[in-house]
Amino acid sequence: MYIHIEKKFDIEPENIKNPVILIGWPGIALVAKLAITSIKDSIKAKEFLTIQYFDFPAKSVVEKGSLEIPTAQLYYKPTEKEDGNDFFILTATYQPQTPEGVFEFSKIFCEEMDKITGGKIKMYLSTGAMISDIVHDSPSVYICGTDQDLVSTFLEFENTKLYEGGYISGANGIIPAYAGANNFAPGVCLLAETLPLPMMTLDPRSSKALVSLLKEYFSIEMDFSTLNEKIKEMEIVFESFKKQADRFMKPPQEDRGPDSYFR
Repeated sequence: MYIHIEKKFDIEPENIKNPVILIGWPGIALVAKLAITSIKDSIKAKEFLTIQYFDFPAKSVVEKGSLEIPTAQLYYKPTEKEDGNDFFILTATYQPQTPEGVFEFSKIFCEEMDKITGGKIKMYLSTGAMISDIVHDSPSVYICGTDQDLVSTFLEFENTKLYEGGYISGANGIIPAYAGANNFAPGVCLLAETLPLPMMTLDPRSSKALVSLLKEYFSIEMDFSTLNEKIKEMEIVFESFKKQADRFMKPPQEDRGPDSYFR
């Protein structure tokens, strides 16, 4: 399948420090993409690679009148700390659409990152959402990975739980699993619980739970103002929906005769 990778600037492998790849493809309630792009924007990571891939859906993207084909982007931010982590941040307009496309992208991407960094990647860390019947005020984040010692380091933080069994579909699940299975680097996946509703295209509370964990784990300097604004907007929409639902479900009033009225 056709893939084209355009590099925006060069990076010398010897200058890369403890690189970590953060991954957030669009998925349920855009939880992963919103979390990862929030980190990307906050740390001011620069676009490093643009990836065209023919397994992305055949939908052009229009923003402010500009017409573009769907692509994936990899951003880069070097650390300023001696013992910090350089971040590569992967997100996209869409996910690959077929099983073959997801696996092929995972293979090519891991091979490319291995060459770019000289085999230095410390971990591939993807984010995602887990549908739950109940979502708490502070959504829990479920952890799984290809290296249990690494997984245990995330479980030391609040609101984290071990994801003991199930499936993670799409590229958010396959890339870290592929990287770990093929000895590129350990893979970890973080899933924030979410309760997607028909009128909600985003769940910024779940995204914030992911960002908060990554902030603490990697000591990232984060600005939460944009996420907090989106949370307020979500709460307003949710309250409006709840009031409409309550009125719809309200039982009919008892007939009190022709002279009765209700305030």
